[in-house]
Amino acid sequence: MYELKKPKEKLFCEQCGKLVGYKTIKKKENYNVKNYPIEVERTVAICEECGAELLEPYYENENLKAAYRKYAELNNLVLPEEIKEIRSKYNVSQTLFALILGLGEATIQRYEMGSLPTKVNSDLIKRVSEPVEFYKILKSNKDNIPDIEYKRILGNIQRILKEFENKLEIQELEKILYIKHPEIDIEKMKGLIAGLFYYSKKYYHKDFLYKTVFFKLLWLVEKESKKVLGRQIANLKFIHYNYGPIPKGAKNEEGVLLDYLIKTNLIKMNIDFSEMFLQETYKIGLVDQAPLRNLTDEERRVVEKIVKNYGGLSARKLVEVSHNDVAYKSSNYDEEIVI
Repeated sequence: MYELKKPKEKLFCEQCGKLVGYKTIKKKENYNVKNYPIEVERTVAICEECGAELLEPYYENENLKAAYRKYAELNNLVLPEEIKEIRSKYNVSQTLFALILGLGEATIQRYEMGSLPTKVNSDLIKRVSEPVEFYKILKSNKDNIPDIEYKRILGNIQRILKEFENKLEIQELEKILYIKHPEIDIEKMKGLIAGLFYYSKKYYHKDFLYKTVFFKLLWLVEKESKKVLGRQIANLKFIHYNYGPIPKGAKNEEGVLLDYLIKTNLIKMNIDFSEMFLQETYKIGLVDQAPLRNLTDEERRVVEKIVKNYGGLSARKLVEVSHNDVAYKSSNYDEEIVI
């Protein structure tokens, strides 16, 4: 398999005995690839003067690539673009990638140009698409690689592994959220939260919300939305807690909701010590305001109304408000509150 830039403008026709112009047509044809018949739609050059089939190396090479590609897909072999994507992820050249895998230097280049990999090599390349596996191979073949390149690649893979672990953690947190809030709309929830901070800043110049205030505003917005729109914005579920309603998964011993919001870089949280209450207080700030666009105009108006009416109240006052709520008073500790 070799690489040709473009087809020739004219080809030699044996029947006409001269260089001629040509057109191309498509015709189905079988190629024998590793004793396996592969049907492809072949591009064929046809003489414009006599209609004879002409040999154009560019098209023949592309036809062969198409047959090899179909064979690779049918036999679950790694494809050229998949190899390039893996190399790009780790920021390594063809030569370095081959050295890391313990393959010949020209091997990866051939595979990316369309040559068929062996099943063993294909499985190896697919395996290292996982950062953990690439890290293992990199460590085991470090003697094949110049030290300066090894250190650079090691730094890249350690960063990727950290991002990979963070992604897995987010996925696990999201699974728990769906268990606790089966009908949750996560994008709407993020928009709702962004709205709380946007309007708190607009009306009360607040850059942060105390955790108790944050939870109570979420509750009030979801209640108001159900009343005004006939539905909740984010479909959050709440439970009866000492300091009023809180979202499921938000108790201190669980913390899944706040962990998820922090891990997805929507909010940040600082811990201060309150001299007044002689205990730790949690201050929540917004990191990303972009999710506000996830809300419709009518949903924004609901959030704005609640923040305008309640966003200036202290945590203690909001606890009193929630304790007087009929739905809250009708439930017991740790029970789900029906909005």
